[in-house]
Amino acid sequence: MALVGNNLGFYYQKDRWIFKNISLAVAPGEVLGLSGYSGCGKTTLARVLAGYVSSREGRVSLDGGTWGKGKFRPVQLIYQHPEKAIDPKWRMGEVLTEAYKPEPDILEAFEIREEWLKRWPIELSGGELQRFCIVRALHPQTKYIIADEMTTMLDAITQAKIWHSLLNICQSRKLGLIVVSHEKSLLGRVCDRMYEVGHG
Repeated sequence: MALVGNNLGFYYQKDRWIFKNISLAVAPGEVLGLSGYSGCGKTTLARVLAGYVSSREGRVSLDGGTWGKGKFRPVQLIYQHPEKAIDPKWRMGEVLTEAYKPEPDILEAFEIREEWLKRWPIELSGGELQRFCIVRALHPQTKYIIADEMTTMLDAITQAKIWHSLLNICQSRKLGLIVVSHEKSLLGRVCDRMYEVGHG
């Protein structure tokens, strides 16, 4: 069930292309890195691959087909800033179980403490909030995860723990993973191969 983008192109203003003629594919269990200079369109490409915006040219498919609105998204996107992906009016327990109830072993893998579930988002750190966003993305129906600068704002120890847990789960479930980052050292450590946006 490969995630494939064929001849993708996107612009916000007509004839001012952010990217054009991008083709790539990710297989189940594979880790693909997306690198490139700031402003080259990495985040926009991630949003296109996840189905959050439609490409102006080309097509994104999963196992040869597409997924429509109203259905669960088999491609989950994790943003750099978790506070923007969480409703500030919900307690963390509600945030966590909005789509499904995670198994205790997943919560343990990301060191989510039971007492955090009663707290408001503003009472947790960025690293703690990001753990919740990752666990939410690990829905049983998820096939691919796109991590867009997911740990850039976190300290080195927290980064290492989060990547270790996520990579182990993706490997055990055969989930495809796209890692979007400007940090080539990170991409070199965690990815099977890399695609440089803007250079092909």
